[in-house]
Amino acid sequence: MSNITPKPLSPTDKIYPPGEKMKPESINRITKKLPVSFPENKSPIPFSPIVQATLMKDGTFQVRAVFLVARKPKGQKDDEDHKEDELDFDIYQNWYIDLDGQRQLQFFIAYDILDDPEPDFDVYETSFKAKPYPYGKDTFATIKTIQTFLWDIDPVSSRGTETNVQHG
Repeated sequence: MSNITPKPLSPTDKIYPPGEKMKPESINRITKKLPVSFPENKSPIPFSPIVQATLMKDGTFQVRAVFLVARKPKGQKDDEDHKEDELDFDIYQNWYIDLDGQRQLQFFIAYDILDDPEPDFDVYETSFKAKPYPYGKDTFATIKTIQTFLWDIDPVSSRGTETNVQHG
């Protein structure tokens, strides 16, 4: 019998979040706001996003989030098609069933940036509508809370928050 040893992750391996990547047309916008500074920051771990989730009267599920991302160091580029100060985001939606058999909903705001502690952060705002669960009616009706994560696709750092759902 042989032992199976998993290959360790290298610093360049990417880990994408679970769930389905949302189509751009379901994301209303991701807007960059004025930067803020935390001069004493010594941690590469991101701040938790600030999230509002609302089950609308028409049955749609609206999510709004404000989040901070460390400013890219001067000269760092994603690839040759992007400017130095641009950062690309993808939003993933993940439905799962918890241990009590209830539907649960998670969102992952994914990006890729170096994990060096930075004192300066760009503030971003986004809003999007969740995609309904593929089976059953009133798929959002039983959702009481959601989880939203800021997810750096390198395997070093992510941070999330749990939000109560409002009824609007």
